[in-house]
Amino acid sequence: MVLLATLGGVLMLASMALALEARGAATRKVLAGLERSHREAVDAASARELLRGVLAEAQRGAVPHPELSRLDGTPFELALDGRLWEARVNDVDGLVDLYLAPPEVLALLPADAGEILRRRQALLAELPPGARLSSETQSLARLGFDAAERDRLGPLVTQLARTGQVNPDLSPAAIRAAAAALPGADLAAGRTAEISLRRLPTPPPQ
Repeated sequence: MVLLATLGGVLMLASMALALEARGAATRKVLAGLERSHREAVDAASARELLRGVLAEAQRGAVPHPELSRLDGTPFELALDGRLWEARVNDVDGLVDLYLAPPEVLALLPADAGEILRRRQALLAELPPGARLSSETQSLARLGFDAAERDRLGPLVTQLARTGQVNPDLSPAAIRAAAAALPGADLAAGRTAEISLRRLPTPPPQ
């Protein structure tokens, strides 16, 4: 009887040890994922600041860079600090402003404009007048879009436009034709650049 009780205790301790080991492995996996996400976010922020410097030089004419002068969201590859990125640069007046766009402009996005409008009203009710969240990514997340949807919508939106209208001449190709068909399009160009970046696999050394 004592032997059975001892054996039962050993088995219980062994199962507890296995459970703790499994929990520890899961925790390490989560922490590794968080560390990787943080590192990627830092890399993207650094690359964006470097690109802003290149953009400023291009706008002054100091550095010829035709992709940066177009400001219509045409994607191009850019090597920064040893990493390869797909970059898009838009004049914000060619993008859909998440906070100011009326329903017909929100309808340019590949998403439910009515649902965006409803969620935006709820978000604005929580913010001081004129306030914005810190980034388009954060705003899209608060509007209920998951990571894949944020990646899809990110190159099309801003929160820095002067008005809620769009200049179709500066819009990304995905919404340009539909934007041009809207009445009362905003044909001004503010020359305020919105930069979006997507990390590309680094090619192996030759």
